Amino acid sequence: MSAVAWGIFLFVSTFIAIPISGSGSPWTYMSATFRPGNESVMLHHMLVDQVTGRVYVGASNWIFQLNANLEKETQLETGPHMDSPLCTATSCSDDKVTKVPTNNVNKVLVIDYDSRTLIVCGSVFQGACHKLRLDNISHAAEFINVPVAANDDMSSTFAFIGPENYLVDQKKVLYVGSTFTNNGPYRDLVPAIASRHLRNLDLAELGFSSQPKMDIDSRWRDYFRVKYKYGFFSETHAYFVTVQRKSHLPAYEEDGYVTRLARVCANDPKYHTYIEVTLQCLVERGGGAGDATPVDYNILQDAVVVHAGETLSTSLGVMRGDPVLIAVFAPSVSHTTETHEASAMCIYSLQEIEQKFTENTHMCFNGSVRSRNMEYVAGSPGECPLAGSAGNIFNFCDADLKISGSAPISTIASLVYPNVSIVALTAAVTNPHTVVFLGTDDGYLKKG
Repeated sequence: MSAVAWGIFLFVSTFIAIPISGSGSPWTYMSATFRPGNESVMLHHMLVDQVTGRVYVGASNWIFQLNANLEKETQLETGPHMDSPLCTATSCSDDKVTKVPTNNVNKVLVIDYDSRTLIVCGSVFQGACHKLRLDNISHAAEFINVPVAANDDMSSTFAFIGPENYLVDQKKVLYVGSTFTNNGPYRDLVPAIASRHLRNLDLAELGFSSQPKMDIDSRWRDYFRVKYKYGFFSETHAYFVTVQRKSHLPAYEEDGYVTRLARVCANDPKYHTYIEVTLQCLVERGGGAGDATPVDYNILQDAVVVHAGETLSTSLGVMRGDPVLIAVFAPSVSHTTETHEASAMCIYSLQEIEQKFTENTHMCFNGSVRSRNMEYVAGSPGECPLAGSAGNIFNFCDADLKISGSAPISTIASLVYPNVSIVALTAAVTNPHTVVFLGTDDGYLKKG
C-alpha cells in the first residue's frame, strides 16, 4: 500500500466491497479508524497477524502495534537517527564524515510466524533491520547489521517469506527485491533480488560460489533502476512484480516504462533460472471500428494474490481456491513513471501466468527467438541455445537459463476508472464472491 498521511486513507470507518465477478450490489462493512495523531507521520505498510488479529503499521520513524479493533497497544520510535550514507550500518570509518538527523522510512514489514517475530527494515543505517516480538514490539529489538533495503526515502524495497528447496537445515527464506540507490559506497552489498536466511538475514548460500541473488549489471544500474512493487510465492517459484524501463539503454529512453513479472525457481541456489515477462493490463477503447486497439495501462500501482472464490474461479476457468493475481494499473504520462488520472484493475490466474512463462522458455529453447535479451542482468550470456541442442527438458527449473521473455501476459481490464487514481488494493473471499477494496490517492475507497 502506498504511503499516505494520517488524514488520508489507510484505515477508514467504512469499506465498500466490490464483487469482481458475478451479480449483486456492493456490500458495506463497518470497521474502525486509526490515526497516529501526528500529521507528519507517513504510513507505508500494514500487516495483520493471522493468528492473533493484531495489526502492525510501518511508518516513517514509527512502528505501531494495534489490536483487532485498531486500538493502539504499543509503538516503537525508529527515527530520526544521526546517519550518513557514507557510513556502514554500525560505524563510520572516517571521523570527518558528517552525520545528520535522518528520517527512518519503513521499507520492510514482514511477519515470521515460525519465530513469532516482526522483521522491520528502514532507510537508515544502509537499510539494516530489526526483529521485534509480535506480542510487544517495544520490547528489546534485535538489531541485524546487514544492509537489506534501499537507503533513501523514495526507492523501493519489497520482501516476503517463502520456501526454498536447496538448503538442508531450513525450509524458508526472506525474498527481497531492492532498487539500487547509488547513495553511498556500500550499495554493492545489496543485490537487486536475493534470498536471505531468516535467522540473520545473510544470503542463504549453498556454498561460497552459490549466491542466491540477481544483480543489475554495474554498467546500467544507475540508469536502469527497477521498482519492486509486490512479491509472492506460488508452487515452486518466487515472483516479483516490477516497474522498469523497456530498455536498459539510454538511447531508447523514449520507449518508456513497462510492468514486468519476474520469477526464480525455489530450488535454484544461484538464480540461474531468473526469468522476466511483461505484464499487460489492457483497456478497450470506447470508440468505433477505427478505435479497436486497446490501451496498455502500463504502470502497476499495487497488487495482491488471493485464492479465487467460486464465481471468480468459474469465470477464469480455474479451480475454486486456485491463486489469482489481482493488480491495479495506470497509464503513464509520455515515457515517464508519472501517471494519468485513470485506473484499471486486471486479474490473472497463476495457471495462466505459469503457462506464459513456460511458453517464453520454450521459445528460447526451440529457436523461435535467438537472444535472451538479458544484457542488463549481471553475468547473463546473450544467446539462446541452438534449437535441439539441449535435448528434452522436462523441468525448466533444472535448466540454467536467464531469459527476458518476449510474449507478454495480457488480459482485458475487469474494472476501469477513467478519472480516478487508484494506488492501493486488497482482496478477500466471501464465497461465492471474491471482493476487492480499492484505495484512491486522495484517501477514499471507490466502488464500481
